[in-house]
Amino acid sequence: MPLPTQHLSVWQTAGITAAAAVVGFLVFLVVRGSMLPPDDADPTPFMGLMFLDFILGLTAVGLLPLALRRAPVAAGLAIIALSGLSTLAFPAACLCIVRIAALRRPRLLAATALVFLAAVLVDFAVNPVAGGAEDYGWVLLIALGMLGVLVLIGMNRGAKKALIVSLRQEADSARREQDARADQARLAERTRIAREMHDTLAHRLSLISMHAGALEYRTDLDPETIRSTAGILRETASKATSELRTVLTVLREDAVDTAPQPNISSIPALVETARAAGTDITLSIEPALLGTALDAPADATSRHLYRVAQEGITNAQKHAPGHPVAVSLTGAPGQCITVTVSNPVSGSKPPAPDGLGLIGLAERARLSGGSFESGARHGVYTTAVQVPW
Repeated sequence: MPLPTQHLSVWQTAGITAAAAVVGFLVFLVVRGSMLPPDDADPTPFMGLMFLDFILGLTAVGLLPLALRRAPVAAGLAIIALSGLSTLAFPAACLCIVRIAALRRPRLLAATALVFLAAVLVDFAVNPVAGGAEDYGWVLLIALGMLGVLVLIGMNRGAKKALIVSLRQEADSARREQDARADQARLAERTRIAREMHDTLAHRLSLISMHAGALEYRTDLDPETIRSTAGILRETASKATSELRTVLTVLREDAVDTAPQPNISSIPALVETARAAGTDITLSIEPALLGTALDAPADATSRHLYRVAQEGITNAQKHAPGHPVAVSLTGAPGQCITVTVSNPVSGSKPPAPDGLGLIGLAERARLSGGSFESGARHGVYTTAVQVPW
């Protein structure tokens, strides 16, 4: 399994590397300055160690970008090993310990601790402690304490990063699940629309068959009756064609339901049912919408308006119980029909519907060439759908 790497930008990596180089150079000056040999001693060994310290420190600083971005383990362990002979590499080594500890791999932590202890022992050999064994013990104890602190810092950072990754994955999963539920709701609504149109289409086809049969077998019909029957056939066929086109557009399942489907004329009964259940509800419908004239709304449109009123009333009863509900249907032939369901809400943030029913209403409005709006404004939650007449 590939090791996770920290996604640092080029500029972040450059800044961290520059900071490690500056701090390392200051440590180099302080430590080497405190180890200057006496004036009467040969400076050659000291100068050699100082030169080696500087070269190895530059190498460690050069490897640090690789340890921060692409190879935290290999480059990091190399830098930690170099810190045994280079004080300039010490800050870079500390960063590498934190970086490897953030991976939270027990074997890597063990390898890091061994390399760090080996570096400390090499440092003891190259730069002997002035005191005795007790001083070596204290230095080793301080080094182990520093290692423990760096490991804890790294593991804490790794845990936070893992938590963030987990939360992002959960959010992505929840978003995909919600999208899937929304797609299923749209599909279910389209299937429901197709089922609702089954009865009407079958009825129109039956009328066409009946009138065509009359024209075929009745030879005693006068021209006026024939023209009237032909007009009925033409109008019924046109409406049936429109219904069939809609069915083919929205159908997603083969099964159909042949039960009678509600329409605008069923809305008053829907309101009475809600009122009997204890809901304070008022209804306002334009008389033209309930008429039986030839310019009455199409059957599909009539069913859409009923479903909008039904979903709006259901949401009001579920999410705003005890509040009055107002249902309004307005419109005129040749224009648009608007159905609005509104109810007051209490509190600074009204409870939101689960969204699937509203997704279905939005799908109905889109398939009908209309518009859909839903939301709270000035303490009133309103669901409104506008469809062509």
